[in-house]
Amino acid sequence: MQDLQLINLKQLELNVAIHMATIDDESVHANQMMHSIMLVGAPGTAKTRFALTTGRKLWAAQNDCQLDEVAVIVTRCAGRDAVEFIGMGVPQKEVDLERYKNEITTRNSVPDLLVQIEMARQGKHHSTNGKKAKAILLILDEVLQGDQSVQKTLSSLLYRNENTLGGFDAGHSICVMGTGNGMSDKSGATKMLAMNRDRVVFYQMEGYTDSSINGYIDYLRGENELPLVHPALISFLESNIKSLPFDSVMENDRSHMTFRSYFMAAKTISTWFKIEAAKKGNRDVTPLAIPLSENMILATAATIGVNGAKQIEGYLENLSHDVPSKEEILANPATASVPEHTGAQANAGGIAALIVTDTESAEAAMEYVSRLRGDLQVQFFADILNTTIKGGYCLGTDQASRFIGKYSHLLTILEDS
Repeated sequence: MQDLQLINLKQLELNVAIHMATIDDESVHANQMMHSIMLVGAPGTAKTRFALTTGRKLWAAQNDCQLDEVAVIVTRCAGRDAVEFIGMGVPQKEVDLERYKNEITTRNSVPDLLVQIEMARQGKHHSTNGKKAKAILLILDEVLQGDQSVQKTLSSLLYRNENTLGGFDAGHSICVMGTGNGMSDKSGATKMLAMNRDRVVFYQMEGYTDSSINGYIDYLRGENELPLVHPALISFLESNIKSLPFDSVMENDRSHMTFRSYFMAAKTISTWFKIEAAKKGNRDVTPLAIPLSENMILATAATIGVNGAKQIEGYLENLSHDVPSKEEILANPATASVPEHTGAQANAGGIAALIVTDTESAEAAMEYVSRLRGDLQVQFFADILNTTIKGGYCLGTDQASRFIGKYSHLLTILEDS
């Protein structure tokens, strides 16, 4: 039975959609959520990333608007004073209140956070590309690493029924999501104040389990079937899911492997693959995954720690096994060997994409790639078709026609990337 105090990303997405649809009927604003949502878990477990991506998508759907009509305002709570959130007291000569007329009274200035919200509504926030925001996603990052006075100051904003900060109303269509680490994560976090626990939906994120890692793998696969990092670095996670050295607790003075740091390492390695491929004149297709150089091993260890770097190093060294040569694919694409290992299949697809120099070789490449696993087929078909279009070759196979009809939108995406 699942621990009812923990939630994974897939479950969280379903629940957040329900919370967003649950409206506070007592609010003075239409379409105001009843709850703020608090996500707590180990460092690097995609809490903020979930809010930025999935949270924004769901809030856009709830408000029936485009993604870039939802302004995403992120404010970090750690290392800040309460006064930075509540606004400064400004002395002024009283003119409105008869009892204190001509005396010096104090009015709070409008908090900067609310100024950002209003700027977004006027189309002056970078997250909306110049559009006037129809809805606001406010992410209070590292709430539990903030001082308790900050938590107290934010309580009226976390409480959706109140919806104020520094005494000023925050306005309509606001979703508030907070993130933080647990006290056991050794990240300087404190407990959430009881007064705030009663004002939010408090989710404890699942740690580095098979379920959460599989959810992370799905995230790396990206939208439109275009992966965020090289396919070999996704298959690395799939192949080693039981032994991946993810760190839930931050120990002394070393690099740690988290979802966040792995993504940074994988992006760096993917970029290095492209640079190495470009040196050989291969710029238009997914590059081959090659063994890490000594410098790249050092760079990877500096990002995710020694254990993670050694695992990736060994994995990439083994990807050449059973991968056919260009000549073998050209000679007989229907029988050329297809490796069992996903990462090796990614390399084989890369080799197939590289053989395209005319119509015949393009059709051979298409036939070979059609024998790979489904998600790799999409990526390498698109590579092959882009090369074909640029070269002016003509593909007459039914397979090519079916792919172009189904995935024509990918051609422009890849061509512009």
